[in-house]
Amino acid sequence: MGKLTEKKLKNKRFHKTEEAIIMAFSLIKDYSSTKRFVKVAQISRSTLYRHHKTISQIIPDYEEYIFKKYKKVIQKLLKNKNITLRHLYQRTLIFIVANKKIAQFLYQFGNHSTLEKMIFLLQPKIIAAHRISNYSMFRIYIKEVIEVIEQWENNGFKIDEISPTIGKIMYLTNTDRYRLGPISSQK
Repeated sequence: MGKLTEKKLKNKRFHKTEEAIIMAFSLIKDYSSTKRFVKVAQISRSTLYRHHKTISQIIPDYEEYIFKKYKKVIQKLLKNKNITLRHLYQRTLIFIVANKKIAQFLYQFGNHSTLEKMIFLLQPKIIAAHRISNYSMFRIYIKEVIEVIEQWENNGFKIDEISPTIGKIMYLTNTDRYRLGPISSQK
């Protein structure tokens, strides 16, 4: 039993088992029956427990994995003082496409907190760009950005829709003061 890692997911046997677990998770509505779950996944109970502590731990394991992977990418980009918010959003959407299966799984079964945490990592750049001082207005902005990304997800995370999706996000970003009221402090 251990955490999901890039190295483990590159292992063909491990990856195949994870695909079976995700498939079973999407087919079964009652996750309380481990016996039924492993039967549908066509794996042994011990294999399930080598991959995840419990069935209910599958989603948190994937959320933690995808967030850590994203955080590593974004923190490198945030070190560049000249990087634009547009570029950060573009890298975020490209990251989602590169991890499409996991993103769709989390979108379908998760609670969207991972996406919110991902966007919150951009907070320093968002605040720097807009001098946002009102936290509740910042939360509204984040919620609007997530809604745009969710609309993109409803279309299947299509790569050719990245540019229009970024356009919508940047429209929200550029009009946030007008739409949300006085969210910046005037110095």
